[in-house]
Amino acid sequence: MIKTITWVLPRPSKSKYKGSFPLHFEKKLWKELSCPKKVLHPFGGKAEIGERVDLNSEVNPNYIGDAHNLDFIEDSTYDLVIVDPPYNDEQAHKLYKTPKLKYKKYISEAVRVCKAGGYIAMYHWVMTPRPEGTKYFMRIVVLTRVWHRPRVCCIFQKDID
Repeated sequence: MIKTITWVLPRPSKSKYKGSFPLHFEKKLWKELSCPKKVLHPFGGKAEIGERVDLNSEVNPNYIGDAHNLDFIEDSTYDLVIVDPPYNDEQAHKLYKTPKLKYKKYISEAVRVCKAGGYIAMYHWVMTPRPEGTKYFMRIVVLTRVWHRPRVCCIFQKDID
């Protein structure tokens, strides 16, 4: 059985950046996972905790790059990788002017850069498939305000070699 919890959080985040997390989400997730030391956001945007990768240099990421190809990051570097992509290709193009999304590619990159025993948190409006090399750890259902879609944060733990 997979542990599943529900959070009701205020919206929007302080950054008001389109696509950003609800207020308090990152800090609650970080604490829920025992405060991992090294955190990466491959779709960085205005994330508050850890290092950010983003195609948009205007958001001042730590790395300018594509979540589909994190070849500038060594294997097994991060304790937690928080993946928050645009939820479909239309949204990716409309909001961020980015190319089509390839789940298997960006999630496999997230797994690659995550340490053995570390976590990959996949934040989306649907439950996403378990990436190869991981096991389900828990799910967090995130509710915000009326007329706003719930989100699901599927948390996977990377296999220990």
